[in-house]
Amino acid sequence: MFAALDAADEAYRALADLPVHRLRPVDQRALLVRLDTMDKQLGALQRRLLGSVVAGPPPVEFAGAPWAQVLARRLRISVGEAQRRIAEAGGCEEAKSA
Repeated sequence: MFAALDAADEAYRALADLPVHRLRPVDQRALLVRLDTMDKQLGALQRRLLGSVVAGPPPVEFAGAPWAQVLARRLRISVGEAQRRIAEAGGCEEAKSA
């Protein structure tokens, strides 16, 4: 799994270094569509992973804190954003009832 992430990081760096301003407009639009598709696929993977994470016990270093608080601290996002992401992932009743 981590080897695949390392490869994705490397591919991202290669894409980010490309001179997109030199592309023809039609190629810029095609690139935009491809990146949008990748963004949606990445989001789906993140939701699937988050759903799996919140189905388990909270990490012990947070002394049983609710998942929304744990994620807010770990991802440096607000508790509300963490609750939204958990609900979107179909995870735990805690976020659904919040």
